[in-house]
Amino acid sequence: MAHAPNPRSSRIVTRSCTSKAAVRPWSDLPPELLSPIADRLGLIELLGFRGSCKSWQSASSTATAEIESSPDQNPWFILYGEDSKCILYSESAKKKYTINIPELDGATCLASSHGWLLLYCKQSIFFFCPFSRAKIELPEFPHSDLSNHVGVFSAPPTSENCVVCVINRQDDRIVELNMLCRGAEAWTKDEHVCAFDCLENISSATYHEGNFYFLDNANKMLTYSVNKKKWTRYRIIENRKDTSPDADYLPFGYKRSYFRNCCLKNCLDLEDNVSVSTCGTTIPGHDWAVVLNNEKIEAEKENETRQLKGVWIHPRFLQVPPNLSWAKPK
Repeated sequence: MAHAPNPRSSRIVTRSCTSKAAVRPWSDLPPELLSPIADRLGLIELLGFRGSCKSWQSASSTATAEIESSPDQNPWFILYGEDSKCILYSESAKKKYTINIPELDGATCLASSHGWLLLYCKQSIFFFCPFSRAKIELPEFPHSDLSNHVGVFSAPPTSENCVVCVINRQDDRIVELNMLCRGAEAWTKDEHVCAFDCLENISSATYHEGNFYFLDNANKMLTYSVNKKKWTRYRIIENRKDTSPDADYLPFGYKRSYFRNCCLKNCLDLEDNVSVSTCGTTIPGHDWAVVLNNEKIEAEKENETRQLKGVWIHPRFLQVPPNLSWAKPK
């Protein structure tokens, strides 16, 4: 990871009219100079900048890493699952970095969108930005085992319009949806009878104009209207040449095997005994969003298999006000 100059070892030397050298540490630079510098840094450089000293961290408190937050920017990938040491990979730049994220140690990522992760760890469910370490705790989730759950949220958690959904299949007949609206102090549950032949295991979820979309890997889809509390089932027909005005079309594209198609196992230098379970995201666009499915990449060798996790994320540096509360927005 790129590092900013060390303020304890670097000095600015100026000459006075008496030819005497005046030494001033980098850490003493005024905030009005440091803040504009931080605002122009890319994400990796910004992280190094903030790690130099407390004054530089304070001066960059409003930085947003605007370069990476472009709608056309490909998401980055975080590989985690063994301890707090993670690998951060930029697919666009073909570069990887090592980053320490203690909050991902033992965690399961349920959703990724808008630069935020929805994490479940040690009986706690919360929103988390791994780059700024911003965190928003949510009310206690009604289940303790979230290994087969898929999450999605409608807007950034700082928005008063944010709605969070976590869905799972109870059995071959019923799916269960737990929903949490911004300001609510408890989750609400809605069950829907949906046989396995109508919707298999859910592999991705997204939100569009008042509806949550849940897709499997067999071209089946289930939607849930937030306002109408209504479920609707669909079967996706690919390459259909139907131009009738009554035809329904998906408001987004989707990719089922993005990890595999990017050959990320090779890019991350993973060994044959490594399996990876990924959490997808939605790539926004000016005209067309693209949903990346969750994937399970099995190890090529079964002996001593390492089970790792990964998540696609928009590389944004996000912060929250110190008085922000999920249940009582201010």
